[in-house]
Amino acid sequence: MIIRGSELLRQSQNLPDCLLRLMGHELGNCRKNKLLSDILVQSIDERITSLAGILATCERIHNTPLPFAYMLLVHRTAYLYCFMLPFGLAASLGIATPLFCALIAYAFFGLDALSEELEDPFSLADNALPLDAISRTIEINLLEALGETDLPSPLQPDAYFLK
Repeated sequence: MIIRGSELLRQSQNLPDCLLRLMGHELGNCRKNKLLSDILVQSIDERITSLAGILATCERIHNTPLPFAYMLLVHRTAYLYCFMLPFGLAASLGIATPLFCALIAYAFFGLDALSEELEDPFSLADNALPLDAISRTIEINLLEALGETDLPSPLQPDAYFLK
């Protein structure tokens, strides 16, 4: 039983990997039917292999959570430092100590919140990678390389966020 590409994509648990396998299969068909020269087949095969390596790296980033112990250590260290800071600065800063401690605490807790945001770069959150915009740029570049003239427009930021 032969499963068509679109059906295979619908059934796939890992869509990017399935796309790479389909591209490899199509490249094999082109080679078997002598539609492409051996040099071109080798070049395209190297690109597919390179994409597979990049996919594996992205999957490792996506599937490796930040260890709970690390997050706990960062939280506790920030709280402990911000709690002890006024005692170290009180003698030299006097009445301005609360202001400086508040600024330093704001920076520390902001960095802590930022680290949590950056933990999952492939999510749909506002601060995640703009995967749709990246994909659209790749689509435009590929269509342009193929000589197409009716190109889609690049995605624009919405409320300062690029999706």
